Amino acid sequence: MKYIDALKKYNEGKDKWCAPRKGSVDYLKIRKMMKDIASASPKKASVSASPKKASSIIASLPKKVSPKTIFKNATLIQRFLKNKLILTKNNLDTRVQRYQLIKKRLDKITATDCLTKKMFGQENGYTLNGLVNLEKKIGSASVEGVIYLSSMPDMVGVYPIASKLMKIKPSNVAETKMNEWITQNLLIPKQSKHFVMMYKTTKCPVAKSNDNKLVAIERLVNYNELCDGDISALMKTNVRNNEMEMINMAFQSLIAVATYQNRVGYCHNDTHHGNFLYQINKDYKESDTGYYHYICYGSSFYIKSCKYNICLFDFGRSTPVLTTSNSNIAWDYLKILHGFVGRKYGGIINDPMDQNVNKNMAEILSRVQTIMNDFIKGDVDDMFDEIIHNIFAVFRNGTGIFRTKKPAKVLNKIPYKISMVEQYPKIKFK
Repeated sequence: MKYIDALKKYNEGKDKWCAPRKGSVDYLKIRKMMKDIASASPKKASVSASPKKASSIIASLPKKVSPKTIFKNATLIQRFLKNKLILTKNNLDTRVQRYQLIKKRLDKITATDCLTKKMFGQENGYTLNGLVNLEKKIGSASVEGVIYLSSMPDMVGVYPIASKLMKIKPSNVAETKMNEWITQNLLIPKQSKHFVMMYKTTKCPVAKSNDNKLVAIERLVNYNELCDGDISALMKTNVRNNEMEMINMAFQSLIAVATYQNRVGYCHNDTHHGNFLYQINKDYKESDTGYYHYICYGSSFYIKSCKYNICLFDFGRSTPVLTTSNSNIAWDYLKILHGFVGRKYGGIINDPMDQNVNKNMAEILSRVQTIMNDFIKGDVDDMFDEIIHNIFAVFRNGTGIFRTKKPAKVLNKIPYKISMVEQYPKIKFK
């Protein structure tokens, strides 16, 4: 019996509650009561007290357990725990490990395999050879394709994949190639964290698609890394009133655009808030002092860690940056910032916002607008370089979100590279 239970029993029938000091007469009486009740309680039955039960247990045991069996079971448990860790963490190291784990499971899928329609409860979905089940439609509405939460039987985690279904047309085929290039050249080498990994792609031939009764939009499928949602949905939560997280995410979004333009060599041309996805950093705490290291044009800067990692997605409207007008290049940066500002100050967030947060986010939008105007006129040579020096470095610099001096805790061993370091990929979107 616990002390509190004995205390309650001791006070039963008393007019006044007694809470004795340790060592007092009443305290010793309560302790004696606890011992008396414990000694009077029946002892738990042991295996030896039940010969029949003991015999059945012994009979069910293997006659001999080999060291090999013990090692095998221990290895399976260790692998399960490791895989669970890989599938539930969102730092770049574990994202790369998760890629290797899932890609290995998808090796049995060929490039020309086709979906088969299947019901999951009340939901219309698909299965791919029983290896991937496309169970639930998610994400913001898009004319470029539809995304399904997808499970893998016997894989830790309910939905480890987001499958994107598209028509087989030049822009979507090009987007698939771009996803593959970014995965292999930026994410796997850990040179950026601001994009979504692609694990596999399948393109169903016409004849097979007819056999499986698939329409055009169901033939090309990209099996991508699952994110937690998009900025459009995130701004419907109270995150929109957290100033530090809002500034950090806005900075990350601008970095993602800059990386796509300068490191990959393409203008996105569709940077609305539904094309910026987020992943929740489940290990993040507000007291964290870690920073991510970036290199742009040979210079280093550091961005403080945040609960949300922002990823740019959906490249179907891209054009080579070398042949894109300055206005389109600049608009890539400006358009996404409207997703961080309320209607009152020219943004697109409908829900009420904290007045100060809304003003600060509107100020970032206004400053980028000014840089954009100068860039289009030719008064500014590089859009992102101006953003670094005239926004990152000076806007609310007391927050510590941005710094150029190396901090004590740097989270990425390999710096994230924003500017061009190799020849741009040659991918035609039209």
